[in-house]
Amino acid sequence: MIGTEDVVIHLLLYGDYPDLHKRVLMSLHQFAKGIRIRVWCNQICEATALLLAKLKEDSRWLVYFSNENKPKYKVMRQLFEHFKRSEGERDEAQWVVWMDDDSYISAHDWFERTVKYIEDHPEAVYIGQPWYLHHLTGQEEFIKQADWYKGVKWELCPTKRPDVRKPGITFAQGGYWWLKADVVRLLDWPDKRLNHNGGDTLLGEAIWQQRLPFHKFSYGVQVNAHARRGFNESPAGCTDPNARR
Repeated sequence: MIGTEDVVIHLLLYGDYPDLHKRVLMSLHQFAKGIRIRVWCNQICEATALLLAKLKEDSRWLVYFSNENKPKYKVMRQLFEHFKRSEGERDEAQWVVWMDDDSYISAHDWFERTVKYIEDHPEAVYIGQPWYLHHLTGQEEFIKQADWYKGVKWELCPTKRPDVRKPGITFAQGGYWWLKADVVRLLDWPDKRLNHNGGDTLLGEAIWQQRLPFHKFSYGVQVNAHARRGFNESPAGCTDPNARR
């Protein structure tokens, strides 16, 4: 049985977007009771800081403040170090959850339904809302250089033509996903080469290369519910400087 103590939620907040931040923070306060929550704050506004000051009176909330806009995967790598330490020193939670600040929980039974799904699918290690994208120029070579690359043939994803498929990957949308802590350690996730964009597709590829399953489930969470803000860069591994997703 998975309990609240077996899960740690990680949330990245950025900028002067108090209403956006309030939406996700209050959804966690309301619907993630008893779960440990680690919040990284990149250059947040005063209104968000004041709200967090109240929320972190609950010892389960741990808040980090940054005066710079630190790239997403640099933040993630720092936060996930908790799970990679030697036994006896590391965080022994079973599941790592990631959320961006433009996602939020919308259903009161979100946790119970997700736990039930995991218990019904004991093989699950990677869970989220499914998307797929084709590889961009340079990305296949970038993937082949990864420590986790196993030489597994590329997934062939649909195109606008029903008779044509192209190499790509099906992955969990990066604004919300669950990943087994054992897999965080197996992959040493996130990839050291990641900066800010493209880590969601790369995680999908890393899972694919390990021949691990992707379970497509995101009940009770609104994902990617705001326009892109902040960093503007090509996806990881893409050699076309003008490419954007």
